Amino acid sequence: MKLPWLDSVDGLDVRTAPSEPWLWFETLLLTAGALALSAWTDPADPLRIQSGFPWPVLGPVLAGLRYGFAAGFVSALLVLATLGVAINRAWQPATTFPLAWATGVVVMAMLCGEFRDAWQRRLRRLSGANQYRGERLEEFTRSYHLLRVSHDRLEQALAGSGLSLREALTRLAQQFDPGQGLTPVSAQRLLDLLAGYGSLQQAALYPVQDNQLGSEPLASWGKSEPLSADDPLLRQALSRGELAAIQADSAQLEASRQSRLLAAVPLVDASGNIRAVLAVAAMPFFSFQHNTLTLLAVLCAHAADLLTGAGLPGSDERFARQLARAVSDSERFGLAATLVRVSLRGADAESWRAVARRERRALDCWRERGEELTMLLPLTELVAAEQWLDRLRASGAPAIAAQCEAVTNASAARALLPNASGNA
Repeated sequence: MKLPWLDSVDGLDVRTAPSEPWLWFETLLLTAGALALSAWTDPADPLRIQSGFPWPVLGPVLAGLRYGFAAGFVSALLVLATLGVAINRAWQPATTFPLAWATGVVVMAMLCGEFRDAWQRRLRRLSGANQYRGERLEEFTRSYHLLRVSHDRLEQALAGSGLSLREALTRLAQQFDPGQGLTPVSAQRLLDLLAGYGSLQQAALYPVQDNQLGSEPLASWGKSEPLSADDPLLRQALSRGELAAIQADSAQLEASRQSRLLAAVPLVDASGNIRAVLAVAAMPFFSFQHNTLTLLAVLCAHAADLLTGAGLPGSDERFARQLARAVSDSERFGLAATLVRVSLRGADAESWRAVARRERRALDCWRERGEELTMLLPLTELVAAEQWLDRLRASGAPAIAAQCEAVTNASAARALLPNASGNA
């Protein structure tokens, strides 16, 4: 017979008390068993009043230890009732009722029952505390794993995106001279830079002449394999003049299934001429995302302008190229840029120039025409440009009138007009 409070695997569960019917049934069974054992071992003195160990006390002791004070006390009363009946019916030889024997049985049962109840209360308190700590541990474990997953994703995102776009463009401008051309040496340096920011594993930089792909790469990264000019993804990039990646959109879906490339990024200058193409064959999965591909596309476009462009810093040609690139970045990638026009009339003009040159940032492009200074602030919102002007004034620049406007086709055209200073 399987008792309902016994677990088939772990045995007795002390934290769960048995149901009332089974409790009293077992109390009665233990009491009757102890009395029967005593009577069987010595029929002449069945309750062991006159000699030997009082075996009937085992029933109340076991009942008290197993079920507590109430069960032990009831079991002792049953033993005393059996003793009274046995003496009355002459089953137990005794001249008087053994009061000391009866008192000892009751006291033993009460002590064992109270001992069991005290430990049961302690076990329940410990069980409650353990359950509370278990719940807190489970909450902590869940929070830890969520934090771990969040940290891993953040780490992957940082690994995929590298540093900021401004930092990448600054390094590009520092490592290459304007108009130095796309040679094998400069191409390898450019590819090293692109591989660092895009986490590229296998890539190659191919020259493009009259929209035709060169047979040999100018530079390679990782294990490079020959690339066919008929690669569908490569043809998409050359025909559209923009980034082509696998499953980037429905038009490229079929081409991506037949291509062995992950992405093809053309180096298109501000005039729309394709100078080279970056063929990406392998990169980490977590890096193959929109932000990383956009970063590569922007870097390749700026590299095309920088390597194939001409013009000294501050010249009209250099300013026009930078402005055209800013308009293209705004239209294709949503990168903000701001034009700032400042009137240099007055005695404080030279003082303002000195403060502005000291606070000039690496990517800012300036052009002076007559009494007007036009500044192009790439990757700068209109609000940020006004805050930049406020910092200039706070650092000692005179309060000279300045006009800020976002870079668009219209604002770029006005900035390039010969009489722009008169319209400012």
